[in-house]
Amino acid sequence: MSDFEYTKMIEQIKEKRDPKERDELFDFIGENGDDRFVEPLTELIKVDDSPHMRQSLYATFTRIGTELAEEVIREKVRTKLPKDDGKKITKKSWEEAVTFLSKNLEKPFVKKAKEIIADEGKLWGIKNKGGIGIYIRNLLRNNGFNWGESALETYWSWVVEDALKKIQKT
Repeated sequence: MSDFEYTKMIEQIKEKRDPKERDELFDFIGENGDDRFVEPLTELIKVDDSPHMRQSLYATFTRIGTELAEEVIREKVRTKLPKDDGKKITKKSWEEAVTFLSKNLEKPFVKKAKEIIADEGKLWGIKNKGGIGIYIRNLLRNNGFNWGESALETYWSWVVEDALKKIQKT
């Protein structure tokens, strides 16, 4: 991608207000972008910290896949607790959801989830919003973790990953 195309893409992302158009731009950058996009996109976390924006940035940085993108995921995207559809999800609520899943996910599901993660890598949660994603969202929602539709759709895979880590430690 030329410097001109890069500059135009950044301008478009900053001026687009339509969520679908922004998603298309993020998808394009995720497929074609490089480290030049990481810093400008990181600034968007501060501008709009909605669950959808955070997931778009996570997916884009994961697809870019460079060391800088991975560092931003570790230090800025996955460090703060996510937001629900109206307020911040508390640490207590997050830990309760992780503990709930770690105690209630059946062994065949745990095995299958680990296989999917191994096969599909870091984008497994984005690729599996249906099926496993629906199952986990319903499980969480039906057991008192109703963080809002957007937040559940965005963060279900992160809760599963944390639960799998917890299961592995025990």
